[in-house]
Amino acid sequence: MNRVKESQCKTHNSRAEVTNLSLSNRRDPSNDNQNTLPYKHVVLKEKLTNNNMPYDESEWYGDDFKKSGLIKVAGELDLKDFYDSKEHVDCQVDPRIPVHRQYVRRVEANEFGAGDASAANNNNNIKNDESTTCQNRRDLSQTAPRLPLTPKRVRGGSTSKKLLPTVHRVLLYNSQSPRASRKQQSSSFRSQNAKQQSSKAQAGVLSTVILVEPDARVALNKSPIDFDRDDDIDEDDDLDNISNFDESDTVSVSSDNEDGYRAHAYKLTHSVDRFSTQTSPSILSSSSEDDMKNPDSLLVPSLFPYVPPYLSFSSNTKKGPKVPAELHRVLKWRMTNIMPKVVRLILANSGMRMLKKTNDWMGVWGKHLKSPCFKTIRSYQKINHLPGSFRIGRKDSCWKNLQRQINKHSNKEFGFMPRTYIIPNDLGTLRKHWPKYAQRNTKWIIKPPASARGTGIRVINRWAQIPKRRPLIVQKYIERPLLINGSKFDLRLYVLVTSVNPLRVYMYHNGLARFASVKYSAKTDTLNDRCMHLTNYSINKFSSNYSKNEDVNACHGHKWTIKSLWTYLANRGVHTDSLWEALRGLVLRTILAGENGMNSMIRANVESKYSCFELFGFDVILDSDLVPWLLEVNISPSLHSELPLDAHVKAPLVQGVLNTALYNVPPKLTQEKQKELAAEYSFPPETPLCYDKRLYINYLSRDEKAKHNTFTRKSMEHREEYIDSILQTLTPDDVRCLIIAEDELARCAPLERIFPTDRTHKYLKYNDSPRYYNRLLDAWESRYANNRIEGIALLRSYCQNKYHLQVPAPPAKKVSNASGDHISVNTEMPVHT
Repeated sequence: MNRVKESQCKTHNSRAEVTNLSLSNRRDPSNDNQNTLPYKHVVLKEKLTNNNMPYDESEWYGDDFKKSGLIKVAGELDLKDFYDSKEHVDCQVDPRIPVHRQYVRRVEANEFGAGDASAANNNNNIKNDESTTCQNRRDLSQTAPRLPLTPKRVRGGSTSKKLLPTVHRVLLYNSQSPRASRKQQSSSFRSQNAKQQSSKAQAGVLSTVILVEPDARVALNKSPIDFDRDDDIDEDDDLDNISNFDESDTVSVSSDNEDGYRAHAYKLTHSVDRFSTQTSPSILSSSSEDDMKNPDSLLVPSLFPYVPPYLSFSSNTKKGPKVPAELHRVLKWRMTNIMPKVVRLILANSGMRMLKKTNDWMGVWGKHLKSPCFKTIRSYQKINHLPGSFRIGRKDSCWKNLQRQINKHSNKEFGFMPRTYIIPNDLGTLRKHWPKYAQRNTKWIIKPPASARGTGIRVINRWAQIPKRRPLIVQKYIERPLLINGSKFDLRLYVLVTSVNPLRVYMYHNGLARFASVKYSAKTDTLNDRCMHLTNYSINKFSSNYSKNEDVNACHGHKWTIKSLWTYLANRGVHTDSLWEALRGLVLRTILAGENGMNSMIRANVESKYSCFELFGFDVILDSDLVPWLLEVNISPSLHSELPLDAHVKAPLVQGVLNTALYNVPPKLTQEKQKELAAEYSFPPETPLCYDKRLYINYLSRDEKAKHNTFTRKSMEHREEYIDSILQTLTPDDVRCLIIAEDELARCAPLERIFPTDRTHKYLKYNDSPRYYNRLLDAWESRYANNRIEGIALLRSYCQNKYHLQVPAPPAKKVSNASGDHISVNTEMPVHT
């Protein structure tokens, strides 16, 4: 074996010492004459030079080679085995290149040719400086060739026809960014390994090794799947190139097909001729002025005897009726920083005390609490949130629950949310489907999973525009929206949930239509125009094109009321009642998708049925066929009223929500004071004035449990089996449930109860398990929806005998004594009926 020639390179201020060498495969000595590499990966660890340390050639080879820190990966390898007679090492140092970025090249001395010269011209990364001083430098008759780069992929999937030398590009770095290291490592191990196998078999192949820092060994051992999770891999940019796309190579995206839902919704919204000659009266045609009437009295009696009266809230513009001093003293609301101005005005006009520091409050309008915090709420206190409402209030959770219902039922019924991918969990699935989407030129909207008001939202159409590691939502963009005056718009619907078990849902008969301030265009070069593709008021209000709508009944500007929009559509022949019915169905199916999770969280964290309610904001867009699509659900919809139109919509909404939530006077008044106030308000004798916790208990007697088990057994699958029998004998718990439902319904204006009704029994099949109270209210509505006076009279007869106040003893709670043993104690005083 010929002696290896080596040059020692000197610089005036630094020098590198190579201490570790890792080799993954040891070559077979019988293959010495072959022009193949005797290894798969080369990793050299580099230290910054010490100018005071003498250089010793024994560190490179000799008996002390092993002592210098050789790391064996797959077996030992001596440098004498590493180089053969035809190989040499050419070490050059460019003073312009930092010492910690050195390159060791392994080249074939006798294989340089014309083709190599042309390949050398492609190397823009490593240049040899002819002025570099090297001792014992080999006298070359021609300039040493530059290291060839990886063949650059040409658009269309084809590479250069000219055979370029194979390069093992593993970059050496000490202080380089992770982004650059991932690019180089990914390029080396994903794209070139396959090309090596074919190029090595041909003669005249140049092999180049660039050293890498051992700290990157972990990255080198990563599989291609691990690299798929990286944020900035440029290899995937080629996914947008569809010129070489073969449909057989891509997984089918038939599951993304929304045609089932689209056809179903189209029939629903066009159940009556779309271009009819006259429109039927709708709930949306009611007058808004009637919504803001002040009550005659602060306390409004229940429909039933021996049930406490409810607080009646005034408007935001007029002072309500006078409140007695003793009553005003106990009506404490806790102020929060996020309480909207319209809420504060309504509470102040209604005679509430607004306090910032108090734990003895009766109500609060604030931010959402963590679920365990609901356990600290006292039974007579009410908060404007439900535990677990994030099941539909977060974009990722909402999609997961809807997808679960699609798998359980059908896409026709729950496919109303555009196809959504949750990054990074669904990144692999999206990558598989992306070529198909790229072929269709599909556009996407990306947004954070738990943001609001347009934060972090943009429209994209290329794979490289998607952050790969940050949590976000990638959702199909509705490319053919319904346009009015050339602009796209969406709807903000307000939905109140006062109870989950039983489920009671109310929908505000008004809302907002929010327009983009720039006329819509489907061209891809407009995707960066947020004021064209996004309808959020918080974004468009800064546009120079934004036009305020000063007339609440007018159909101009970039924000309308839904009533104005319905009038506009009705005048053009659209049957708005059918469209409103489709929106009701979309809202109910969304809530039912998250009902099971919310119910579990409420049972675990809420003591009283009185304590919670939730106002949701549903964002819906209509496509050109009047098919509604759910964009997202907001847990805390904005109630700020910057414009008169906002106040016109949101003030009646807040007043209606507070009235429907059925607030009672806190139990802070003595019996004597309650009797005096009851006489002052002309209530019947013995009418309780304050909150009665017996009406809202969540535990049952033995007989009530037996009835619940009977009517929720799995064998009872058909509605006919319970529709009559469940009402034959009402328990005290049944009466309490029906009392609250009837009192809410009587006070819900301007909201409309959309569940339960005599036509919503078809939605009960979407519950994961049968709910007794839902079946009870279904049977009640089926019998008394069209004869409500008779049903109310029946409940009044029960209440007259105080049947609804018969409650079992509270269940014993287990607590630990000093010795650590669990004992059962009653935490409440016995209830006297």
